[in-house]
Amino acid sequence: MTAVGSLGRSFASPNLAAEITAGLYVPRVEPLEGPLGSFSFFTRLLKNPLRILPAATYEEDIVWADRAKRSVCWITEPGLIKTVLLDQRDVFERTSVTQRLLGPLLGNGVLTADGADWKWQRQTAAPVFRHQDLLSFVPVMAEAAERLLADWRQDHGATRNIDRDMTLVTFDVISHTLLPGGQSHVAPLIGRANVDYQKPLGWQMAYANFGIPAWVPHPGWLTMQMARRQLRSAVASLVAERRATPSAKDDLLQRLANAKNPETGAQMPDQLLIDNLLTFFMAGHETTAKALTWTLYLLARAPHWGQRIAEEVRRVAGDGPLRPEHIDKLVITTQVLKESMRLYPPAPIMSRQASVDSELAGVPIKTGTQVIIPIYAIQRHRRRWSNPDHFEPGRFAPELEAQIPRYQYMPFGAGPRICIGMAFALIEGIAILATLARAARFACEPGLDPEPISRVTLRPAGGMPLSVHVR
Repeated sequence: MTAVGSLGRSFASPNLAAEITAGLYVPRVEPLEGPLGSFSFFTRLLKNPLRILPAATYEEDIVWADRAKRSVCWITEPGLIKTVLLDQRDVFERTSVTQRLLGPLLGNGVLTADGADWKWQRQTAAPVFRHQDLLSFVPVMAEAAERLLADWRQDHGATRNIDRDMTLVTFDVISHTLLPGGQSHVAPLIGRANVDYQKPLGWQMAYANFGIPAWVPHPGWLTMQMARRQLRSAVASLVAERRATPSAKDDLLQRLANAKNPETGAQMPDQLLIDNLLTFFMAGHETTAKALTWTLYLLARAPHWGQRIAEEVRRVAGDGPLRPEHIDKLVITTQVLKESMRLYPPAPIMSRQASVDSELAGVPIKTGTQVIIPIYAIQRHRRRWSNPDHFEPGRFAPELEAQIPRYQYMPFGAGPRICIGMAFALIEGIAILATLARAARFACEPGLDPEPISRVTLRPAGGMPLSVHVR
């Protein structure tokens, strides 16, 4: 592997060190220190794709390597990332890995589609995600968090599976906002079928990197196929119900059901509607659930930040329910959530592939060169962040956050394909975090340090057992 040094000026506010005191240290995933044989590389990739990030990705702008007779590079410099994701996006196309991992479940929906198919589906959904409209959902989001708190009160002081709790509460939200009906059709499967599908994705990822056909069985393969069929069948029932009884409400489900292809004028077919609904069900709750899971873990490790959130929420909203006008006033809550997503980005890795011979950072590259954007490493880069492995929410104080380059912090991706639900996820995350932290405190066993594992989203190895004490 070859590392290339700085291509430009790194972000380093002259006042940053003075304004931020060292916070909780959160070690990064053990990086790859040198070349490995094929078997060792396969097993390391299988266990956790973050373990194959070269150590140099945390320090340099670009790292080159040859792997399986193909050139690969990891880029971390904001200007290079902008080039790949925005300026030359027609040259650096999405790889087939996303389709291979998620295509069997999500079909050709807005997350997996490309070109004109992607464009018209995204344009159809986009109006539902207007910021002001999303703020109107805050009471529903707070109510979902209150329902979870009621459950916690019955189980006061017990150790909870926080990862599962956050999955259920965020699914509760999306089923009562953007996609009504999901609670009865899909919710019973979310706690189990979603995990059954995602858990074996490490095998699919390893197979893809070594050119092994997707049909070759692996541990968890049958369970994965069963989960896929169950989830798609549940959403198909929801589609049939909505087709039979259309809603006058302009929710995301009805907007997609009414959508027509601008080129053909044909209504969105049921299979594509299922693809998109399942995409929004999964992506619409999964990323926020993981962000909240890691945030509550950090509050368990650094309880004074939980106390600061509780004090802020009481100052802004008293003991009453959160309302839309409260969100922008929850400054500390927002800083904690954003810092959590810096350390534990919900989507930790992106990748692109050169579609033609080109050049990157002045180096000629051939068609097929894989370009990996390791968001997890970018957001812990040693030259671009002060104390990169420390939990320091103060770095997202407004005057400091404004100095962070756009392509240096991107927990929801960047460029034209940035997560369409980013604003929804942020508002939801703030509303749920504020409601939970005002009413409860969290603790963990000494030494609890679950490894973050990339399975499309960033999951804690072994779950997230935290004890919950309702105030």
